[in-house]
Amino acid sequence: MPDSKTLKLLLVEDSLEDEQLLREALLEIEENRQWCNWRACTLLAVDGLADALDCLGTDSFDAVLLNLSLPDSPAMLESFLDVRAAAGSVPILVLADEPDENLENRLLREGAQDVLLKPELECGPLARAIRYAIERQRRVNAVRVSAIVDDLTGALSREAFLKVAAQRSPGERLAWVEVGADREALDPLLMQTADSLRRALEAPAVLGRWDRRRFCILAPEAAVQRAAGQLTSDSLRFSFASFDEMTGCEPPLRAKIAMLAD
Repeated sequence: MPDSKTLKLLLVEDSLEDEQLLREALLEIEENRQWCNWRACTLLAVDGLADALDCLGTDSFDAVLLNLSLPDSPAMLESFLDVRAAAGSVPILVLADEPDENLENRLLREGAQDVLLKPELECGPLARAIRYAIERQRRVNAVRVSAIVDDLTGALSREAFLKVAAQRSPGERLAWVEVGADREALDPLLMQTADSLRRALEAPAVLGRWDRRRFCILAPEAAVQRAAGQLTSDSLRFSFASFDEMTGCEPPLRAKIAMLAD
């Protein structure tokens, strides 16, 4: 069980120098007892987007400190959206190398709790920014506590789907549907795919939104096979999954994907 008195942060930063400066700042904050609600702080640092998504899928954090200029990052906004989808209810503070008012406003609209300029970081303001971000996110989560449906697609949220999947019957299978599209076409295709899956799957099948690009399905195996056969699109890839895969680490999709319609 996580220690409620220890603040757990995920740092996504590819600059070793900036990582070290942040570690020193966090240590000074702890020594000066500026966390208020926490006695100590632990930091897990990764230097790439893929590693960040893996960590968010397998561990829990109180907040994410995210630098968007990463070596495996396709685009700043796209990277943020991927992390936001994986982070769920965890607040994200973006670490910016330089001012960009347009990007900052877009990030805040998309759900970032704060955007901090790395050259201007100081211990006191950093501690306050993290504390306030966590508190704001808690309020947002409280408002959304009854929201079990994904706003874009109308599918169940990831958390709601897992609660249903935990009560699955022996004859039901779990599956992912990965949607391949570029950034501009992704949201319309997600909405279209959700509608198509609902038509192809019969009750009592359950459809959920897993992350930025994937749906999750709970249904008899024959129903999943039938849906895969009906939705013959190059942009859709079906794969069966175990409950352990869905509740544990993200699976190596490229190695395990099976086109069920074949």
